[in-house]
Amino acid sequence: MADEAWSELTCGPEPVVRVAAADLQQARRTRARLRDDDADVAVILDVTVAVAGDVRAACASFGADESGRGVRYAGTVRGLAGLIADIETAGVADGVTLVGVASPPSATPLDLAEIGRTVLAVLEQRRRICA
Repeated sequence: MADEAWSELTCGPEPVVRVAAADLQQARRTRARLRDDDADVAVILDVTVAVAGDVRAACASFGADESGRGVRYAGTVRGLAGLIADIETAGVADGVTLVGVASPPSATPLDLAEIGRTVLAVLEQRRRICA
C-alpha cells in the first residue's frame, strides 16, 4: 500500500483501498483478493506517470533507476485516458492515483491535478461518443 498524501474523490460511503503493484496482473489479483473480503471496496491503483506532448519526451522523463518499479505510463494525456479506461474495463482496479515521476530539481514538476482534469474530460467525451 502506498503512503503518500492523496486526495480521495469518491461518490459514496464504500471503503477505499489504495494499492501499489508491480504490474497490472498483480493489481488485478490484489483487487480480486480484496473484493473476496469486501465486495464493496473500491481498489485504487497507483500509476507513476510521465506525460508530455509525445511519447519520446515522456519516456525520457523516466530515469534508468525507475525501470521495473510498479505500474508506469509514459505518453500523452489521451493515451493515459485510454490506459485508465482499460484498467477499469479489465477489472484491474476501480480507479487510479496518478503519481508523478521523480524529476530533477531543475525540471518543472508535472501538474497532476491538471493532468487528472484533462484525463477526466477525455474519458467523459469517450463515454458520450459510445453512448
